[in-house]
Amino acid sequence: GEFSKLGFDTGDSESPVIPLLVGEDMTAFSMTLKLQAEGVFANPVITPAVPPHRAMIRTSYMATHTREHLDRALEAFAKVGRELGVIQ
Repeated sequence: GEFSKLGFDTGDSESPVIPLLVGEDMTAFSMTLKLQAEGVFANPVITPAVPPHRAMIRTSYMATHTREHLDRALEAFAKVGRELGVIQ
């Protein structure tokens, strides 16, 4: 998918809920706040819900999202992911 092309680790998700592995809990919190500042809502998933060093960002999509919405979200994820060193 598009997240994988950007360099994100999405595991093996094949549902409308796509997890992005970010590593540390604080990275997940920072990424969530930065995404919100970019106008994108996402949820952090941290320990103990996931093992240590396996924090992730939970994203989900609906049929009502337009291609423009999705492209804008991808741009925000790419920007924030690079800022935090989650992707290159």
